[in-house]
Amino acid sequence: MSHKYRAEQAIHISGLECGTEIELKMIVNFTVHKGCAQTLNQPAEPATAEVDEVRFFDGEDEIKLPWSIEDRITSRDEFKDWLLSEAAEDREYALEQAAEARSEERWLEDRA
Repeated sequence: MSHKYRAEQAIHISGLECGTEIELKMIVNFTVHKGCAQTLNQPAEPATAEVDEVRFFDGEDEIKLPWSIEDRITSRDEFKDWLLSEAAEDREYALEQAAEARSEERWLEDRA
C-alpha cells in the first residue's frame, strides 16, 4: 500500500567568497511504499520513498533548477531518510487528530 505526502524545506545557495546567500523553499511531493515483514520465503523489505515532484520557490516565484542539481539533492540516502521521517510525522499527527476528534465526540455524546 502506498501513501502520498508533501514536505517543505529551505534550501540555501551561497557564494563561497562573495558572501551572497539565497534561500529557496523546496516543496517535495512524494509517495511512501510500505515495506513488508519477513516471511519464511522472503526477507523483510523496508518502506521506501519515491519522489514524485520537486519544486523550488524564491518567494512567490517558482524557480526551475537544472535536473542535475535536483538529482544531486534528491538521490542521496539522507534525503530519502528525511522524506520517510516527514511521512512518519504526518502519520503520527493524523492519528493524534483522529484520537482527539473521537474523544471530543464521546464527550459531546455524554453531554447529550
